[in-house]
Amino acid sequence: MNKLLNIPFFILTFSLIIGITIGYYIDINLMCIIIFLTAAIIGLATSWWYSKKIFHSAIWFSVLVIINFTFLGITLVTIHSPQNNPNHYTHFSDTFQKDLVTIHFHIRERLKPTNYYEKYVITLTSIENKKTTGRLLLQLPKDSLQPPLITGTSYISYSQIKPIPKPLNPNQFDYASYLAQNYIFHKTTTEFSKLIPTNSSIFSINRLATLIRTNINQKLKSHNFSKKQLSIINALLLGQRQDIDNDTLTDYRDAGAIHILAVSGLHVGILLMLLNFILKPLDRFKKIGKMAKTIIIILLLWCFAVIAGLSPSVLRAVTMFSFIAIGLHIRSKTSIYNALIVSMFVLLCLRPLLLFSVGFQLSYLAVFAIVWIQPSLVKLLKPRFYIGKVLWETFTVTIAAQLGLLPLTLFYFHQFPLLFFIANLMIIPILGIILGFGILVIILSQIQLLPDWLATTFGNCIDAINFIVHLVSKQEAFLITEISFSWRMLILGYFFIISLVLVFKNRNVLRIYLIAISIIFLLSNLMYEKLQNNEREELILFHNQRNTTVGILQNRCLNIYSKDSISESTKNYVLQGYLVENNSQFIANKKLHNVYAYKKKIILIIDKVGIYNLKELKPDIIVLTNSPKIHLSRVIEILKPKQIIADGSNYKSYLDQWELTCIKQKIPFHRTDKKGAYIFR
Repeated sequence: MNKLLNIPFFILTFSLIIGITIGYYIDINLMCIIIFLTAAIIGLATSWWYSKKIFHSAIWFSVLVIINFTFLGITLVTIHSPQNNPNHYTHFSDTFQKDLVTIHFHIRERLKPTNYYEKYVITLTSIENKKTTGRLLLQLPKDSLQPPLITGTSYISYSQIKPIPKPLNPNQFDYASYLAQNYIFHKTTTEFSKLIPTNSSIFSINRLATLIRTNINQKLKSHNFSKKQLSIINALLLGQRQDIDNDTLTDYRDAGAIHILAVSGLHVGILLMLLNFILKPLDRFKKIGKMAKTIIIILLLWCFAVIAGLSPSVLRAVTMFSFIAIGLHIRSKTSIYNALIVSMFVLLCLRPLLLFSVGFQLSYLAVFAIVWIQPSLVKLLKPRFYIGKVLWETFTVTIAAQLGLLPLTLFYFHQFPLLFFIANLMIIPILGIILGFGILVIILSQIQLLPDWLATTFGNCIDAINFIVHLVSKQEAFLITEISFSWRMLILGYFFIISLVLVFKNRNVLRIYLIAISIIFLLSNLMYEKLQNNEREELILFHNQRNTTVGILQNRCLNIYSKDSISESTKNYVLQGYLVENNSQFIANKKLHNVYAYKKKIILIIDKVGIYNLKELKPDIIVLTNSPKIHLSRVIEILKPKQIIADGSNYKSYLDQWELTCIKQKIPFHRTDKKGAYIFR
C-alpha cells in the first residue's frame, strides 16, 4: 500500500484516461479485457511480493499499477456500454426496424428544442411488448399549446425507430457522435397527440427536480417576469437553458460570456464562496465547527445540484467543488490540485465517456488554469481600494481562465471574442449578488411573500445583464471568426502556454529554452499547414437537398457552381466547416454547367432536362441531379461512365432505383444522402 501511495495520483488518473481513450476508439472483446486484466493483477501481486524483499526495486510494481489502471479504463468503457446488456433494444433489430412499432417509455431529460421540434431523451421499457432497455432521442413537432413533458412520465407511442443521421458534408457537427457519447444511438419522431400517457410514472431524482423547477416557474410567472427574463433565471439558477432563444445565446457566445448561462464551475464556485462566507462563524468551534461547516456546504451544494437537474455540467461542477470544499477544510497547498484530480477520477469511473464531453474538458481546464495561473497574475498589481482590488482579481481570473481554454476553444469553436474581458469584468463581480438575489426571489416566491417591486428590480437586473452582453457582442470588429485550428495546433498551443507560464513563474535558462522551442514548433507547424492547404486541390459535390452544389478548391480559394444562388444559411450550414478546416475562403458563386473537365476527367451533369446524348462526349463521371427522367441502363450503355454520382436533389425512389441498376451493371454508385459529399482529388 505504501508503494501505491508513492505513485502520484495524477499519473494513475492519466493512465485511466489513456485506458478510456483506448476502450472508446478500439473495439476490444470483453473476454480479452478480462484475461489481460487478470494477468495484470496477478503480475501486480507477484511484483508487490517480490519488491518486499530487501535490495529489490519496486519499479516493476509501479509499472504494473499504471498498466492496471489503464486496463481499468478500458474495462469501464466496456462495462458502462448499455449495448452489452442482452436486453438492449439494439439486440432486437428485427423488431424495431419495422416501419412502425409500439414502444413504451418514460421521459428521462428535456433537451434544447430546435426551430421545428421539441426534443427529449427517453428510456425504453418495451418494444412490441418485449422488455427492453436503452435510450432514444424523441422528437415532437413544436406546439405552443402543449406544455413540456415531465421527467419520469410514462407514455406509449406507435412510431418508427431510425438511426440518428451522420453529417453528410465534410467538417459538419456530428450530432450522432455527440449523442452516442450519452449512449443514444437512435431516434423516434411522433406528435404530442399520438402520445398515450400511462398511469405509471418512474420516480427519480430527475423527476423530483423537474417538479420542483416547474413549481418555481409557476410561482415566478405570477410576478410578470418576461419570457426572456424567465429563460435567463432558469439558466442562471436552475441549470436549464432550453428555453433561451437563439439570438440571446448568440449574443452571450459572441461576447465570450456563454459560460454565465451554464450552471457549472463558475456558479458553483461562487455558491461555494457564499456558503463559506455565511458559515464562517462555525470556524470558531475549531475542529467540530470546521467539520460541520464542510458537511453543510457539501449537502447544500448537492441540494442545488438536484434542483438544477443533475445535468452533466452541474454534476461535474458540484463533484469537483465538493472535493475542493474538503481541500479547503484540510488547508493544504496541494489540496486544491488533489481535489481536481480525485473528482475527475471519480466522475470518470462513474461515467467514463464524460472524458469526450467538451463541457467536461472546458470545466477542468478552466479551474486548473485559474488555480495555477491566477495567483501569479494577481501579484502584478496591488490596488489600494476595495473596488479596484475586486476588479483586478476578476480580470486576472478571467485572463487565467481564457488563457487555459484558448487552444481548446479555438479547436472546437473556431472563434475568439477579443472583448471577452469587458463582459466578464462587468458581470462576474456582481454575479454572486445576482445569484444571491435570485435565490432570495425564488424563496420568497415559494412562500408567497415576494413583493412586486422586488421582482421588478430583479427582472431589471437580468435585462441589464442582457443589454451589456448584447452591446459587447455587436462589436463585430473585435470578434475573430473562422479560425482554422488543427489538433497539432491544439497540442503545440498548450505546449507554448505551459512554457510561457513556467517562465513567468520562475525565469531560468532551461525554461527560456523551452519557450523558444515551443515557438519554433508553432511557427514550423503554421508553415507546414499553410503549405499543405495551398497544395490541396479537389472538386467536391456537396450534399444539398434543394440546390446542386459543386465546389472547386484551389490555392485556398473555393469557387461554388450551383443551379441557384447560395443563400447565407446554406453557406453557414453546408460550406462553413469545410472552409474553416481547409483555412480557405469563399470566392464566388457561379452558374452550374453540364460539363466539367477536371484533372483529365470529364464530368457530365444530367439535370431534370435529361439531355445526355452529346456528340463524341465520353464522360468518366456522371452526376445525376434534380431527378432526371432517364433510363439509366441506356445511359450507361451509350456513355460507358466509370462512376455515377447522385446528389441530394433527387427523389429517394429514383435514388433507390438507380442504385439497383448500378449494382446490376457493376458500376460504382455514390449517393450523397447515404454516403455524404463526394470528393474528387
